[in-house]
Amino acid sequence: MNLTDLRKLLEQTDLTVQYRAFKEGQAPSPPYILFYEEDNDGTIKADNFNYYPVKNVVVELYTDEKDIALEEKLETIFDDNGFEYDSYEAYLDTENMFEKAYEITI
Repeated sequence: MNLTDLRKLLEQTDLTVQYRAFKEGQAPSPPYILFYEEDNDGTIKADNFNYYPVKNVVVELYTDEKDIALEEKLETIFDDNGFEYDSYEAYLDTENMFEKAYEITI
């Protein structure tokens, strides 16, 4: 799977999906999803050959209020496609919104 394939899966939420960030002044009203690569482990190597590329990706769901149904919809997409994930949540005081972040490997 690559980032384009992941984006297509995330778009199944019917939310706006953007890589890393929106341009200044162009962010939509929540809810929306941002995703980006982070601190990749590189590739799985064998016999002096790059056998399989590994990407660590963060998927962030932003909402005005905690939205359990949206979180479950996103988690179902991860589960249905065999992604293991860790998640954490934060309230962004300066933005007055919630962030639910998922760390996955593709």
